[in-house]
Formats: sequence, structure tokens, C-alpha cells
Amino acid sequence: MQHPWKSVEPLILKQFLKHLSWLMVLNLAVKPAYLLIIDTKIQDLLGPEEFGRYFPLLSLSILLNILLDAGLANHMTRLISGNPGEIHHAFRQGWRTKSVLFPAYFVLLMMIGWLLGWRGESLIWLAWIGINQALLSAILYIRAGLQGIGAHRTDAWVSVGDRSMLFLSMGALIFSFERFELTWLLWGTSVALFLTCIIALWRLKKQALFVDRLPSPLGDGSARNIQEDLKSGWPYALLFLLMMTYHRVDGIMLERLAPDGAIQAGWYAMSYRFFEAANMIGFLCATLLLPYFTRMLAQRADVRPLARSMSSVLLAVGASIAWASWFFPEAFLGAFYDYEIQAAAGILPWLMISFAVFAQGYVFSTLLTARGDLRVLNRMAAAGALLNITLNAWWLSQASATNGGMGCAIISAITQGAMVGGQIYFSLRNHPGRQWWKLLRALLLHSLACFAICSLLARWGINPKQALWIALIGCLAAGLLPGVIDFRSMKKMLSEKMNTFADS
Repeated sequence: MQHPWKSVEPLILKQFLKHLSWLMVLNLAVKPAYLLIIDTKIQDLLGPEEFGRYFPLLSLSILLNILLDAGLANHMTRLISGNPGEIHHAFRQGWRTKSVLFPAYFVLLMMIGWLLGWRGESLIWLAWIGINQALLSAILYIRAGLQGIGAHRTDAWVSVGDRSMLFLSMGALIFSFERFELTWLLWGTSVALFLTCIIALWRLKKQALFVDRLPSPLGDGSARNIQEDLKSGWPYALLFLLMMTYHRVDGIMLERLAPDGAIQAGWYAMSYRFFEAANMIGFLCATLLLPYFTRMLAQRADVRPLARSMSSVLLAVGASIAWASWFFPEAFLGAFYDYEIQAAAGILPWLMISFAVFAQGYVFSTLLTARGDLRVLNRMAAAGALLNITLNAWWLSQASATNGGMGCAIISAITQGAMVGGQIYFSLRNHPGRQWWKLLRALLLHSLACFAICSLLARWGINPKQALWIALIGCLAAGLLPGVIDFRSMKKMLSEKMNTFADS
């Protein structure tokens, strides 16, 4: 008897690769370019102390950002993916809920900022950043509806709207002036997010998913419906909050607790930019994996081929970046920064190891989310947040004025390793099979190849900047070795011409 998943698996995998390729081409052309060209130049012009004051404010706003969403976006994606007929009622109701969440978010953000000791200009920046986060949350909610119905081409264009505008506007300011002011970045972000939100709403209306007149926040039984929305979304909100805690609390604790905290936070932010840029690859994959995993599980399809394929790709990319940055950290930073390179060099390798590990978590945590195993994920994330905060508090109580950031980066890598290890364990327990051993074989084979490449280049004594790029290209090329990525399966999934997005 033929398994029920065999008839749907090739089509689902092929659709996933189509949508992933389009989303990744646009995002990888714009967002990393903005981070690595514009944002790094802004950091250079502002200096580590000035940017070190801004970085923890941004981290706090992102840490609390889930209060603007309360898990509604993830809930909406899963709901619409499994039940497309729910889109009209559920999507409109979500707007009612979000209109109530923003005041709660803003008040809590400012209150925590005050309690942490920020005053004057720092509080003004924090309020401004909070408003920008509200605009970003609105855009992400609109995108959740587009993703749920499979409108990935539209979603891809919306996803790069604000960064494209910022790239042009901030680039023009950097080119025109020898100095830079943080308020320029705050104003530019506000305008770019507002315009992108307007464009996203227009595109959503064209998809017939949006009504012209939004209901009043508390009319027509909204209070009861808001409670239902929050009840449905709170597991996702809690998961995001806990995960952001062990992602973002490092910068806040470093600036508040370490000697010369603002400068050390600025050094940490220099390397963290690369973590963010690389992390977009995994995030984009997870964005599309969630609805596909949800559909495949609903159809009793085998999710292992898709999970294994994406895991091996992220393994090759993440490990390549980690190995290159470990051997050539100063050359890595020197390619994008002009100042404070040596001070920040010790932080970069550990954050890139953290990325390589966390990239695997994007696959396996998304699979557990699609299964609805949020209780397991939340327990692990709570343990990770507690571990991260405890270790950071212990370390920063004795750190010097120069090594605080490196210790925080090492703690981040330890936390990520523990969390992803747990996610892999529960995923494999629910979806067992000998084929998973291929991932371990791929990890060992690729790591040995990367170590050999980087070691040889480091000993040859060639220019470190040239060695860095040769090492990075060589490590990525090592992903082509037999047994690292299953190209036979990838070729099968790509066997038909996929140059349209008619199904979107």
C-alpha cells in the first residue's frame, strides 16, 4: 500500500524551494547588504561608545517586541495554512487585538527603561525605537497573512521594502556628510517603516484579505475576541520572549553591568552585526518552513526529507562562516570597519559559532512549532534564558573593562548549544529514522575539510584579508563534497522548471 505522503511530498518540496529561492534572493540581496555596508559604516562614524548606548535600547525594544504581537503572527500563519477559509474573520480580528497591545507595550518599555537607569536622551531614543517597533510589528502581521495563503512573492517584496529605502537614504547621508547623527537613523527608520506598511496594506487589499474599514478596537464583542486571540497566541509569545531573552539580554547586561559598559557594548555590537546578517539565512528558511511543515503534518506527509535537506544546507553555510571567522577574526572585521577592530576581534568567533549552532535550531524548533509542541519548546527556552542570565550575571560581576563582551559571546554559544541539542532530541524522537545519521556524517566531513583549508591558509602567511575570502569560499565549496548536502534529492526536487509563481 502506498504511503499517503508519497503523492504530496514532491509537490510540497518543489513549492517550498520555489518560494524559498525567491524570498532568499531578495532578502540576501538587500538586508545583509544594508547591515554590512550601511549599518557598519554608521557604527564606525558614531563610535563604539555612542552606538553602545543605542544598542542595548534597541535590544530591549526587540526583547519586549512580542507584546506587540502576542504570538498572533505565528498563530495566524498556522491557522490560515491549515484552514484558508478562516482568513477573513481571523485576520480582521487580529487588528483589533494589536490596537490594544501597543499601549501596553509602550508603557512597559518605558517603565523598564526607567528602572534600568536610562534618563534624558536615552529615554527619548527608547520611545522613538518603540514606535518603530510598532510599525515593524504591523508589517510582520500583514506578512503573516500573505505567508499563510502562500503569497510568497508579494511577501518577499514587502520584506525588503524598509531596508531598501534605508539603504538609499542612509547611504546618501553617509556619502554627503563626514559625520553622522543617531537621530538621522531614527527618523529614516520611521519613514521607511511607515511607507512599507502603507504599501503592504495596499498589496494585502489587492489579495482580497483586507477590508477598507477597520473595526473599532472594542466594538462588537471585541473584548471577548481579544481574549481569545491572546489565549491562542500566548504560547508563541512566551516562546519568542524567552528565546529573545537569551539572544538580546547580553547587550543590555553588558552595557549596564560591565566596566566601561557603553564602549564594551559597542564592541559587542560590531560583531553582533555579523551574527544578525548571517542569521537572516536561517530566519528566512524558518519563515517558509512553518507553513510547509504544518501542511505536511496535516496531510500525514513525511517531513524528514525537507528537514534533513534544509538542515544540511544551513550546516554548510553556518560552519563555513564560523571556521573562517575563527581563524581570521581581525580580517573579517577589517573588511567592514575602520576602527576598534582589535578590541572587538575576540568576540566575533564565538558569536559566529553561536550562529552556526542556532541555524540548526531554525529547522528543528520550527518542526516542533508546526507539531504544536510549544510546551516543550517553552520549557527549554525558559531554561536557556535562566542559564544565560545567570552565567552573564556571574561573569560580568568579575569582568574587566576589555573582556566583558568576549565572555558574553562564549556564554551565548553555550546557551545555543544546549537549546538546539534539546530541540534536535525531541524532533528526532518524534520523527526517528537512520537517515538522520547522515547529518552527523555531513557535520564531521565538512568540519574536517574546513579545518584543513583554514589551517593551511593560516600557515602560508599570505595577506590575512585574502586568506579570509579564500577560506570562506573554500569552506563553502566544501559543502559540495559528497555526503555533505544530498544533491541527489535536491536535483530531484528541482527537476521541473520553476520559473513562475502562479500558485502564489
